[in-house]
Amino acid sequence: MTPAPRRLYLTEPSQFQIEYAINQWMDPGVQVDRSVAIAEWEALRDTYVQLGAQVETFDPLPGWPDSVFLGDSIFLYGEQAIASRFRYPERAGEVEPMVARFEERGFRVHHLPEGLHYEGNGETMPWNGMLLAGYGPRTDRAAHDFLAETLGVPVLSIHVQAPHFHVDTTICPLDAGTLAYVPSGMDAESRQRVHALNADLIEIDDEEAVLLACNSMAFGRSVLLSTQGAPRFEKALERAGFDVLALDMSEFAKSGGGAKCLTLEAYSAS
Repeated sequence: MTPAPRRLYLTEPSQFQIEYAINQWMDPGVQVDRSVAIAEWEALRDTYVQLGAQVETFDPLPGWPDSVFLGDSIFLYGEQAIASRFRYPERAGEVEPMVARFEERGFRVHHLPEGLHYEGNGETMPWNGMLLAGYGPRTDRAAHDFLAETLGVPVLSIHVQAPHFHVDTTICPLDAGTLAYVPSGMDAESRQRVHALNADLIEIDDEEAVLLACNSMAFGRSVLLSTQGAPRFEKALERAGFDVLALDMSEFAKSGGGAKCLTLEAYSAS
């Protein structure tokens, strides 16, 4: 039986710009070249389509320039979803429009207990029957308990370390037996938990991690690398048998995001 295509959602970057600084990549004095950003985004979208993904695109949310990173506002798992609660008010208005979109598409959306912060797809990814989830700068550790109970899936918690703020810049599932990760992007206990998974681990050094090399997407044996400036990671992927498609996401890196940050996936719960 042919597997169902992966369902991906993107938001057009026609309003993307740097209006504030809420992470160490952002600087309102270093502005986005919108035409270049659109070309980079279109290349990402077209690559997904070529790889057989089902891609749906949304219009940006007026007044919310980071809504291009749509996955931060929700997590989709099976037919259920967890709505985010942003720690920074600069992004708070992105959540309810995203909830409405996915309720219209038939998802049952769950809301966090009052007072908890959680940043969706940027902080959560499935791997081998569990969820790899980040906490620290943006997400509260207690949100992981809510995830596990609500979705009925075990959670492996990773304490994200600065300058990283979402777990998807510190760990990247490549296949059922292989993970890429940034050792300095998580604390010592989290590294121990990752090592205890007995996966084949591909390390990404700090120099390439700051270019968001880990914020990449794997499709079978192909890896959409979120930078063209990570030759050591590229070679390690090739040695592990992956085909590398290195994309230029440099305009989005100005806001601390790459290919994975730009992509919301409706993950299968099976």
